[in-house]
Amino acid sequence: MDYIRFVSDLVMKQNSSETSKLDKEAIENMPDGSSHPYFYKGDGKINFTDVSESWGTASMKGYFNGASYADLNNDGNLDVVINCLNAPAMILKNKLPAKNTIDIAFKGSDKNKNGIGAKVWVFTKGKMQYGQLMTTRGFQSSCDPKLHFGIDNLRYIDSILIVWPDQKYQLLKNTPAKGYIEVKQVEAGGQFDYNTFFKPAKQLFENISSQVACTWAHRENDFLDFNKQYLTPHMQSTRGPRLAVADVNKDGLDDFFVCSAIGQPGQLMIQTASGKFISTDTSVFAKAKQSEGVDAVFFDANNDGAPDLYVVSGGNQYDDNDANLADHLYMNDGKGHFALAEAALPAKLKNKSCVSVSDIDKDGDLDLFVGGLADAKRFGIAQPSYLLLNDGKGNFKQADGSVIKSGNLGIVTSASFTDLNNDGWNDLVVAGEWMAVKIFMNKNGRFTASEIQASTGLWQTIYTTDINGDGFTDILAGNWGHNSKLYSGKNGPLKLYVKDFDGNGSVEQVMAYTLDGKEYTFLAKDELERSLPVLKKAYLKYSEVAGKTVDYMFYDLFKDYTTLKAEILGSCYFYK
Repeated sequence: MDYIRFVSDLVMKQNSSETSKLDKEAIENMPDGSSHPYFYKGDGKINFTDVSESWGTASMKGYFNGASYADLNNDGNLDVVINCLNAPAMILKNKLPAKNTIDIAFKGSDKNKNGIGAKVWVFTKGKMQYGQLMTTRGFQSSCDPKLHFGIDNLRYIDSILIVWPDQKYQLLKNTPAKGYIEVKQVEAGGQFDYNTFFKPAKQLFENISSQVACTWAHRENDFLDFNKQYLTPHMQSTRGPRLAVADVNKDGLDDFFVCSAIGQPGQLMIQTASGKFISTDTSVFAKAKQSEGVDAVFFDANNDGAPDLYVVSGGNQYDDNDANLADHLYMNDGKGHFALAEAALPAKLKNKSCVSVSDIDKDGDLDLFVGGLADAKRFGIAQPSYLLLNDGKGNFKQADGSVIKSGNLGIVTSASFTDLNNDGWNDLVVAGEWMAVKIFMNKNGRFTASEIQASTGLWQTIYTTDINGDGFTDILAGNWGHNSKLYSGKNGPLKLYVKDFDGNGSVEQVMAYTLDGKEYTFLAKDELERSLPVLKKAYLKYSEVAGKTVDYMFYDLFKDYTTLKAEILGSCYFYK
């Protein structure tokens, strides 16, 4: 990055026609960039481990821009040839103890003499290996035009299926693992049909959208969270659309409501006897189209036997106290038509995320827990969630701290009511980003909070059920996952430091990952500088902070912050 910035500066400030002089100055400022060749060992399950140290290449420093492999000494092991810049090429001899292998050479017809493009499946003892003959390995690089398969200690191969580029094929059975065979295209015949040899899995689901005339499509509004809070880890305004399902008109058929983004009304879709869906009460829901529906639930709010509808508003676009952050309760007339209950809810004008329903006090009506998500201006500052108590007629008021302490609960994304201890009272499980899985035990309508130890994560969803059949409810928690840079190569918790670091009145977020007990900023210097120009004043070059920890990089500013962490990024199953 220093080099890129240096070259850009040269071009801007000098006569770029003096290329030789510019090139010399640029090269003098270029980082070294030397490294070593890497070997990764696979386990057969798409997991790979860096074995450069044990396989002998970690000590080979240089500049490498091409590699190829071949059995150079015909001992059955693949050797490696590496091209090196400004240095002799390297030949790495494979000293692995001999095991059985097979090399398949191809004698093609017409102009494709080497059979380039041929495919081979090798079957041994219930296992399958696959290869396609493609010799290219980079610019002006090629490998030996043979396919090499390891057979371990087996003496015979159950079968070999060869498919030539013209789709003719041949099947060799009970082939000795003798090291080398040559196959000829003229001996192939028939026309290969993949489904004949590899039976397709039975499709469990069929797309019938066109048959049911469900033409509604979600349209995300044009809003970029990073324009408002540049350092937030990811967008919070694109979490929808969620669905709520119920038989709203008592015809024995499930109907559904789908939430929508700002500018698009939510839709109630009524199922007909023919299985098609029609949109209804569009004018009712259109009045709230400037609110972003982030979750919804059907429940009987006023005990008339008909499912009413609660829609949660959020989206991260509006600041606190904006009228468009108001939730909406729609009352069902018993025939599947809805009207907005104007004054049934307390005004909670904050960004919210989820809703869960239960009769928490056993008074015969259903109450609501509404999860608070993130502040549109101060991501990382814990937000309140709400327990709304029903008076039995569909009017709700917020429970106070004597019932549940849910103020500043965190960045809640999901919640579920369930009876965890089988005492007949529904408890509450709550999860969210940068927070632990929290448990609220219900005793006679009052909740006591605790949390699962060492369970902080970037939780996205909670589902409660008895997984192991022991009679107690367990918890399935969906997390951010391992397939991201937040997890890859890290061996410690993810951290988020929240503070007005530069004292300009706005809150910044500095995400850091942990490696071998040390914490490093996730974003690079130039990305952090967009919101924190103070860093640019402190460090002119990348080389000054490269490899430095987050506390070094932020020096005197690294104090009096709020710390959030995520110890777990994988989805989990929690049980007693």
